[in-house]
Amino acid sequence: MKPIYAYGYFIVSLTGDFHQIMIYEYIDTEEEFARALKTRLEEELEAMKNNMQSFLNEEIVKVNGVITKPRVILVNAGFRGSLKRPFIEFLIHFRGDLIEGLNTYENIYESEITTYDYSVVWIFPQNSEVVEADVGVEYEVKPKNVLRFSVKRGFRIPGYEKIVFRLVS
Repeated sequence: MKPIYAYGYFIVSLTGDFHQIMIYEYIDTEEEFARALKTRLEEELEAMKNNMQSFLNEEIVKVNGVITKPRVILVNAGFRGSLKRPFIEFLIHFRGDLIEGLNTYENIYESEITTYDYSVVWIFPQNSEVVEADVGVEYEVKPKNVLRFSVKRGFRIPGYEKIVFRLVS
């Protein structure tokens, strides 16, 4: 099974809840994943959940300088029109104490060379605005509360992300 693309969506609420949806798409010419899910669905989903959680446990995530712990809430798997096109979806949650005014999200993780393309979208509450971002690549803020960026396969991700946003309640 070879990864071909990933999507990351972060939705931030006024209450300080950070909801993350990650979707990974694969090519599986031998349909091995389909056979594994057919015979051991629950075990496979639990193994994927534990694997993703172990990656998250290695990251240092901070909101306004305070470490928070992302947790995998749910894992789902399926196919995009063919058993040769599996996807895995993760729902992840963490919290941070937000204030009216400037807030900072930081993530420190291991630098690596990406093996697939991916795109990321951050959606902050209405009337909020992204003030600054350091995500290792060019990004777009449009409208003012939505940050988007994409990373190409073969790019060395720096292992650090920072987003400063102004929260208006």
